[in-house]
Amino acid sequence: MCYGATCPTCSKQAWKGCGSHLSTVFSGVPEDKWCVCEPKVDVNGTSYPPQAASGGVSMPSWMKSWTGTGSAAQKE
Repeated sequence: MCYGATCPTCSKQAWKGCGSHLSTVFSGVPEDKWCVCEPKVDVNGTSYPPQAASGGVSMPSWMKSWTGTGSAAQKE
């Protein structure tokens, strides 16, 4: 299963997981909010951002927002 994650490089929407559910992960996210890092992942004719780099313990981006540890909290 795939889930949204924040890219540690550009702080935009990336993903983690198996790579089979990218259309679901990005369906409600405007493309200007997608991670801009390379290399892209092509699935069924659509180029998606790369999988978020792992480094230490991570959690889904929605959980980071909920706990106050996401990129919005870091900008304050």
